[in-house]
Amino acid sequence: FIVKVKKILESICVNCGKLKADISDPNFADKIRHVRDLKTRMAIVWNHCKSKMVCEADEQRDEGDLDGEEPKKGHGGCGHLQPVIRKEGLKLFLQYKKAKDDDEDIKTVHQDKRLFTPSEGYTTLMKIPDSDLHLLGLSE
Repeated sequence: FIVKVKKILESICVNCGKLKADISDPNFADKIRHVRDLKTRMAIVWNHCKSKMVCEADEQRDEGDLDGEEPKKGHGGCGHLQPVIRKEGLKLFLQYKKAKDDDEDIKTVHQDKRLFTPSEGYTTLMKIPDSDLHLLGLSE
């Protein structure tokens, strides 16, 4: 059970609950278009999302743009940096990797690791939209 929860959390944004993959991405859409088996769909979505470390936000429209073009419609992400989720025993930990260009010493890469409490997990899972639940192969 905890492994399944971990895979779901690795597929969604821990801040806004949106799926990290964008359905308008043709590469992702082709992978899941004809998959009927829910376990297989979950595995494909997890494989696609597990390496994404940023919840991709929609492109902002500049006020200087006088063109009538609308910016490309994204999936409505928040732009939040995503942690690596680690399982130790029956506990889940969030591990944020700090970028090398932070104010700290350049040669050291500091990793911020904290416990992901069950209540945080519950609230994050409750934020998942129904359309993303379907893409993950879950029922409402």
